[in-house]
Amino acid sequence: MTTVVLSALAFGLALFALTQRRLLWGVLGVGAHSLALAGLYLSLSAPDVALTEAAVGFGLVTMIYLLAIRRTGKLVVAACPIYPLLYQEGDRIAGLEWEILEGFARWCHLDLEVLWVSRQEIFELLRAGEAHLGAGGFLPNSESRVRFTRPILPTKLVHVRCQDGPAGVVAGEPGEALVPHSIVAYEDAEELAQALDRGEVGQAVVDLLRYREWQLKRAIPDASFTVLPEERWYSFAVAPGEEELWASLEKFLEELQARGELGELVRRYLG
Repeated sequence: MTTVVLSALAFGLALFALTQRRLLWGVLGVGAHSLALAGLYLSLSAPDVALTEAAVGFGLVTMIYLLAIRRTGKLVVAACPIYPLLYQEGDRIAGLEWEILEGFARWCHLDLEVLWVSRQEIFELLRAGEAHLGAGGFLPNSESRVRFTRPILPTKLVHVRCQDGPAGVVAGEPGEALVPHSIVAYEDAEELAQALDRGEVGQAVVDLLRYREWQLKRAIPDASFTVLPEERWYSFAVAPGEEELWASLEKFLEELQARGELGELVRRYLG
């Protein structure tokens, strides 16, 4: 009877280890499977094999796997700053998206690395496979040829008008499709703000958080603005071909939302 129970337990633990998305749980399953096998060998009157399985299978192999997990690799995120989603505060990085990324990197047992680049460069790095994720207030756009995660935070677009003249937009963002007349595309929101300040363009379409950031920094001259009615959502961008990473991040965000932690982060950073 003991042999049957231990055989069933070993089979169940093997299935558990093989079906885990998180590496740590998989390794723990493998270790427990080795212990169950050691017990099975002992019940079959093979104490020497049982001892070897416990020492090597559970002790040595599990330790090697745990050390390997700590050195699994990096999660490279290409980003541009946007307060309060992702920004630098002295020598550290902070923000709502940063806390999500930190938690996801721990969940995957990966070291997190951020590359600060312009908005347009983010898409280039993702398509070239030099970054895994894009962050910094992304608004999904079907023409960008990258995949986006589930929504993180709702927002709206704002039509900012300083004077008459062409409209400026951030290249690759939805604002391009909303301005029917002459458009000047810029690499990121900072460059667009500078163009408004110099008078190169008279108006712009940006998301609500970037417009708020411009006001806080007094980055543009006095302007009138209109909040456009259609709701948009911030998301993370995922490099083409990273299907497993996309699925893992989707699952992580789903669990974060189910536990109420995502809502708590939104309240903490946006009140």
